[in-house]
Amino acid sequence: MELLIVVATIGLIVALLLPSVQQAREVSRRMQCTNNLKQLGVALHSYHDTFAAFPYREGGPGQHQFNGGAIAPFQRLSGYVSLLPLIEQGQVIEELKLTGLSKAPWESTYQPWKQSFALLRCPSSPEHFVQDGIGDANYAFCAGDSVETESLQPRGIFGLVDHATFDSITDGSTYTIALAERSFPSGQRDMRNVNFGSDPETPAECAVTFDPFSGYAKSNPAPGGRWSDGGSAFSAVNTCLPPNSPQCAYASHEAQNGFYTASSEHPEGVMCVFADGSVRFITDAVDCGNQGAQPVTTGASPYGIWGSMGSKGGNELGPGV
Repeated sequence: MELLIVVATIGLIVALLLPSVQQAREVSRRMQCTNNLKQLGVALHSYHDTFAAFPYREGGPGQHQFNGGAIAPFQRLSGYVSLLPLIEQGQVIEELKLTGLSKAPWESTYQPWKQSFALLRCPSSPEHFVQDGIGDANYAFCAGDSVETESLQPRGIFGLVDHATFDSITDGSTYTIALAERSFPSGQRDMRNVNFGSDPETPAECAVTFDPFSGYAKSNPAPGGRWSDGGSAFSAVNTCLPPNSPQCAYASHEAQNGFYTASSEHPEGVMCVFADGSVRFITDAVDCGNQGAQPVTTGASPYGIWGSMGSKGGNELGPGV
């Protein structure tokens, strides 16, 4: 009887302490995630200091097509390829120079693409459930508050072969998101996958395409995969749906317009780095305006404060903006 009491007491103590230990670990992981984003913010500023513009999210040599073109790499290289010298990855750059940036970003046998960088990974995130041999990244480039993520003139800072400048961020660098977290899907029915071919016109229409029991009708695990690939399904995020909501792509390929939603393993929100280099935690409860509205091409965002954080030139005015 005394032994049972001792065992029960130990079990009770462990049960009481475990949440505190887990919470402390998450605080540490979140701090490391914040540091990662701060370093990426510094890299973006250094790139702008050198070239008087930010890198594109998607670009490079060749002719852009959704699934390939006449000359590799089909303008599908991600912005991280441009940032490699600024995040202390000179060795990878030297390997890239040998091939003249001629390799498509999905070539899994190409050694530079196989590299995995701790700076691009949030410690809170588990491994991507699909491993194709190419390194992953938890941080995506913000294309704005529009589904036009493959645009030459994106609403946000990063788009297709588009080099934004500080001058083009008329809403102010303090209020405009540059990068946001995008968590890896953990299985085929995870909401963090992308629903391909659903063609929703509004965030609300995208949100209802996810079924918590069966997942999406046509689930694709691209989010967070291939740090080398600038295609929207891999490397873009927009501020239409609230953080940690469903996401949908038009048609059925990985370089296509759509709703690409920020997400993370941190409780109740996501980490973002803004154009001024500051890092802030944005909660899932952030004001997201009218979710039944279609995206706009000019003017203020219909998606509240969250939408205004994505657009670089919407001239929005409101609480916190």
